[in-house]
Amino acid sequence: MNDSIHRVGLAVATLALIVTVGGYFVADGYLSAQAAVASSLPPEVVYVRPAPSPKVIHVTQMAPPAPPHVVHVTVAGTGGANDGGGDGENDGGGG
Repeated sequence: MNDSIHRVGLAVATLALIVTVGGYFVADGYLSAQAAVASSLPPEVVYVRPAPSPKVIHVTQMAPPAPPHVVHVTVAGTGGANDGGGDGENDGGGG
């Protein structure tokens, strides 16, 4: 029986501590908020010059379509000289 009384007392003390600390934080927050509201200044009025409206561009004539790009590929060749077809001259043969 003695142990249960100690447990109940410890639970009551813990709850009292939680309520006390929580109440302190609530009161501190409320008082800080009231002090901030009382000391705040009214908002300043700031005038800003508006930006000029953009110019309107009217398109009256379409540009002609661009011509297609043609790519010419030139491959360097032998031009028919020394094409490997032997006529018997200078082919390395003796005689």
